[in-house]
Amino acid sequence: MKIKSKETYQRHVKTCKGYLALQYSCIQNSSMKSALSLQDIQTITCGDGSPLLLASNGQQRYVMLPSSPARMQNRLRHSLLAWPEQEVSLKEGNFACYVRGNSKLLAELEPDQLNDREKTGIACDIIEALLHLQLSQQALPHFSLEHILINEQLQIQLLGQHASLHQDETQQKRNTCQTGQILHWLYSGQTAAGQPLQTLRPDLDTELAKACQVLLDEEQHNKDRVRSVLAQLQDWLLRQQHSSLNGGQQDNTLKQLLERMRHSRDFPALSQAISAINHIGNADRERLQVLADIILKDPSLTSKLLKVVNSANFNHFGGTVSTISRAIVILGFNTIRNLALTLLLFEHMNNHDHARDVYDITIKALFCGLLARQLAFHFGSRDAEEMLICGMFQQLGELLCAFYFHEEHLRIQQRCQQGGDPEQVAREILGTSRSTLAAETTRRWNFPEHFTQSLLPLPSGPVRQPHGSNERLRMFGNLANELTQALSGPDHALLGNVQGILIRYERALTCDFDILQSIISRTQHDFTDYLQSWKGEHASSKQTQTLRSISLTHRPHADPVETNTMPQHTLSTEVVDKLSNGIQDVTSALVGTQQLQDVLRMILEIMHDSVGFDHVMLCTRDPKQNIILGRFGIGDKINILIKHFRINPEQLDNTFSIALERNVDVFIDDAQAPAIANHIPRWYQQLNLAQTFIIFPLVLEKRKIGFLYGDKKQAHSLPLRPDELNLLKTLRNQALLAIRQKQS
Repeated sequence: MKIKSKETYQRHVKTCKGYLALQYSCIQNSSMKSALSLQDIQTITCGDGSPLLLASNGQQRYVMLPSSPARMQNRLRHSLLAWPEQEVSLKEGNFACYVRGNSKLLAELEPDQLNDREKTGIACDIIEALLHLQLSQQALPHFSLEHILINEQLQIQLLGQHASLHQDETQQKRNTCQTGQILHWLYSGQTAAGQPLQTLRPDLDTELAKACQVLLDEEQHNKDRVRSVLAQLQDWLLRQQHSSLNGGQQDNTLKQLLERMRHSRDFPALSQAISAINHIGNADRERLQVLADIILKDPSLTSKLLKVVNSANFNHFGGTVSTISRAIVILGFNTIRNLALTLLLFEHMNNHDHARDVYDITIKALFCGLLARQLAFHFGSRDAEEMLICGMFQQLGELLCAFYFHEEHLRIQQRCQQGGDPEQVAREILGTSRSTLAAETTRRWNFPEHFTQSLLPLPSGPVRQPHGSNERLRMFGNLANELTQALSGPDHALLGNVQGILIRYERALTCDFDILQSIISRTQHDFTDYLQSWKGEHASSKQTQTLRSISLTHRPHADPVETNTMPQHTLSTEVVDKLSNGIQDVTSALVGTQQLQDVLRMILEIMHDSVGFDHVMLCTRDPKQNIILGRFGIGDKINILIKHFRINPEQLDNTFSIALERNVDVFIDDAQAPAIANHIPRWYQQLNLAQTFIIFPLVLEKRKIGFLYGDKKQAHSLPLRPDELNLLKTLRNQALLAIRQKQS
């Protein structure tokens, strides 16, 4: 590689003076409908010697790579792989034209301005994209710093897929080595052809240096090696996240927590019992008897555990179990161990002064554990029983806070009811997050390290595919916890929050509303049985009743990924009457001589006046820039919204692009909800014009034309009944019919 710094990179940029301000027209081909005018073309010599062009057409910026039509491959669906907008023909040859937007080339990055955690996050994304290509038997013909786009959020996309080589193991091996070179540059700012990484960066963690060296080793190449390096770097990031949370104030909070625990009237016995159970290792020959002895020391625990074991959840073995030893033999060491740990903790919590306050938390914990187990069953994990206790202990931090920091817990609850994020509010009040309290407490109880790490929340944004059982444990625990919080939250926000969760985890597993509802139904069945055997009750609180009866199926028929979170409020028939009359008016206009733009404006007026949207807008694709632009609309400050409305349909990281890509109607009830906010573009949030909005895609014969948009300022302020929603969809279909007539 030749690029050493930004200054060196800039010397490689040769401005083609003869081309400045000149217009280049694309040759028409099957992948485009109109010509693309380019200007300010610059030629770059990449690190591997291949050429690359930078260009613009006024508003949009592009990166262009040499293209060979004979090698064009089918698109691989992955958010880390870019796909060209179209192919252009210049006198230098044919080029695939990628939208650059506000991103820059990785070669333009200043590595010394990033810390090692940020660099490793970039490295993980690059390796994940490479692994996806290799698993699809693909290889990039050219791969260097200039073939990677990176935006302000440090999100990357690989270029060159248009010319990918199929089943070329030699090039795959070269791609792996080139990835090692990119990592070397990220960590040192210099090429791998110079001094070793350890010499350039003696302060660099040896694990990162070794991972880089593994990729640089040209003697070995296989997909397992790439996968292993990715898992190693992700594990390193996880440990760094944990370390970064250990500050002085947090240490004081933990010391205070443990001190309060020590002075609890029976906590020392609880702590001793949990630690003793966790000390039993696989190597202990008599570990079954050791576990039985620990349980038998607590008559209450023994009675509770036998009651649970003989419940409907475990009656598949037949007969009645009357001894702990027989229970361990029949159900297995791990099952009884997990049940004992759970009963020890929650019985301790519920038998004290704040029992009423912590009751709902223990109910959520039980549901969360059962949900985590069902998720593991459904997706084929072999660690389903460990998932049960991991899911339950996801609520441990909140339990500890409610029991030992009761006044602080009440303050946290009050702040959260006003819209605060629970983890952030806990840090401000306690000095540490509740998840960190849980992880540190379990560490002191001698739980294995991978278990304590599983209690920490996953980073915001899309969840990566887990590698290994430890990552799966953390992912399923977090997923069960996020779903449990959504299911036990406000009804009006349920489906929107669940949809946001499904989008967040879609890279890690395939799940939709119907699959999830099936998993929840099985969980509710187990939940009812557990309550009867554990608590001797069916439902004695609102929280219990909610979790036993909540459903995702009460919604208008929609695509599984659709966010139709329409509250079922009863409104007057005025909205239906206005929409119906408006549809008749549009029908008359369609058979008349009205211009297309007039018909579309009429549809927007009907939407605005009938439903009471604050803003309605038509958005369509600009074929020259391949972006969706706001065209015209109605509402206060609509010109501001239109001016800023620019959506790249190829960047499937936001709700608008997803709606268009999948051709589904999307309803967002609260754009600031934690599960949704990550999928709302930053510019939209900064405008602060609306918190509730609906999107109706305009797609004709798989051609993505644009969409109709309507919004309301306040969250949860757009109650639409199914009949009203269907009439709005009819208006959208009339817009499509008008467009079809115009094109014909």
